[in-house]
Amino acid sequence: MAKELFYTALDIGSNKVSSIVARVGSEGELKVLGTGLSASHGIQKGQIESIEEATESVRCSLDESQRYIARGLISGVYAVVSGSHISSINTKNSIQNVPDVGAVTPNQLHKLIQSAYPGLDNDKEILHIIPIQYEVDGLPGVRNPAGLHAKEVQVESHVLMGDKSILRNTVTAIEKNKIPVNSLVMQSLASAEATLTADEREMGAVLVDLGSGTTDLCIFMHGNPWYSTVIPVGGNQITRDLAVAAKLPYHLAEELKIKWGHVLPELIRSDQEVVIPGHQGKPKNIISRRSLAEPMHMRMLEVIKLIMLKITQSGLRQLPTGGLILTGGTAEIAGLKELVEKTVGGPVRIAYPNGIAGLPSQLRKPAYSASVGALLWGIKHQGEGRRYQSTPKNLWNYQSLVKRLVRNKQEITN
Repeated sequence: MAKELFYTALDIGSNKVSSIVARVGSEGELKVLGTGLSASHGIQKGQIESIEEATESVRCSLDESQRYIARGLISGVYAVVSGSHISSINTKNSIQNVPDVGAVTPNQLHKLIQSAYPGLDNDKEILHIIPIQYEVDGLPGVRNPAGLHAKEVQVESHVLMGDKSILRNTVTAIEKNKIPVNSLVMQSLASAEATLTADEREMGAVLVDLGSGTTDLCIFMHGNPWYSTVIPVGGNQITRDLAVAAKLPYHLAEELKIKWGHVLPELIRSDQEVVIPGHQGKPKNIISRRSLAEPMHMRMLEVIKLIMLKITQSGLRQLPTGGLILTGGTAEIAGLKELVEKTVGGPVRIAYPNGIAGLPSQLRKPAYSASVGALLWGIKHQGEGRRYQSTPKNLWNYQSLVKRLVRNKQEITN
């Protein structure tokens, strides 16, 4: 019987820190063993502001996820990262004069992927280098050149990078709990693992993770990520707008947003009312739900415009065929799908995490797409090393990628 493997995903957000511990059994089945959820402290818009507070938030979440399982099973985590410090570029590199027009070897493919390293400032680190597509002897759109005979192979890669200090602060907050980091995973890529269908990836789609502190966007084309960015606005800004408009404490505005929030006032009955509890010596108050929705509507319109601006800046003139896929905690607000459809047109859906049989009901929400996706990412990319280490000499992740490509080619051939 094959040895069972354990995987842990950790999503350190601006409002919550969620963790999932799962086991892959001998038959390849995946079972969630424990989940943890704690309030997030010391983190804003994807950046850690207090190492001590963030470390404690991580500890609380991981402790809860291990409540009903043996200690020591967590040997490393796949941690979700976000923040406006993260950027992406696409690079093209090629190898020529393959000896005797022979088959593309693992070593040649390794050198080709390695050459995708862009020139970086000292304050930047590579998060991911993901091959988009290959061109073999002028033939574009090749998915896997391993084993093919060719004179020239070109690769287009999607490269994501972030601020070195910010990324290492995240690593420190985790490792101070005596748990190593296997890999850092960009939030939109993690969410995509748990939400996008194969057809959406192939047709082209825009994955938007609407979090509490940030809005993460990734455009997929021909099956792979093609453009990634982070907008430093999220659900917390909606809460602040509501607090100011209704003259409420932040915590009460957050409660009302979750329970009665709506971003399309015209869908709310004109006679529907909301009771605002008494607070700070003030008596309870009754207001129309429509008036509660107005500031939320205005802020969400701004977020939608920012999303569309980023899509335009990517070079696309229109939405891909697969449309907009919305996930993340803020995607749960009522009226969002209808508002986006009305504003931009095209296919729109609210995405819930999937890909794990028997996923606990508490995780079947858009707010946990990144957590579930990071778990799936870890299983898919196991052995690729710690991506936050930026030195070009440390290329475990690319060697693992090459091995996977060659293995896939052999499986297809056989």
